[in-house]
Amino acid sequence: MRRTATLLMVLVLVAAACGDDDASTTTQAPDSTQATGDADPAMGPAEITFEAQDSDGTTITVASITLPSPGYIAVHGNLDGGPGPVVGHSDLLPAGTSTNVVVTLDEPLGATDMLFPMAHIDVNGNGEYEFMPPDIAFDLPATTADGGIAVVGAQVTVG
Repeated sequence: MRRTATLLMVLVLVAAACGDDDASTTTQAPDSTQATGDADPAMGPAEITFEAQDSDGTTITVASITLPSPGYIAVHGNLDGGPGPVVGHSDLLPAGTSTNVVVTLDEPLGATDMLFPMAHIDVNGNGEYEFMPPDIAFDLPATTADGGIAVVGAQVTVG
């Protein structure tokens, strides 16, 4: 329970920090500079399309994700109708739009539930997903055009 509360606090802090950083995302250096590490990667805007779907409980399919910089889809479980702990993540995705991304869950879903795919940016550029608050929080959530966290939820029916 304490770990879940800590995760929620980190997400709230990240959301607040991302909202304050909105102006800097419009003045980011070109992608070629970002790739060399000379500038921070763009954190937004990002978009995700995820629809209700049937699954065998081991994978989900995200219809599309648009990332401003290379990153990941982190799939969050359901915590009282909102994003909870991470239950799986994609491999590194390129900047731009990726479609029909299949994400394998860390453990199979035992029952029908809501899942929340969230866009994360590979902030440190090492190609490895590193977001396990409170201990590790390098690859931060991406933001939408209006400064919110790029996350959507939908029901996954196991059967």
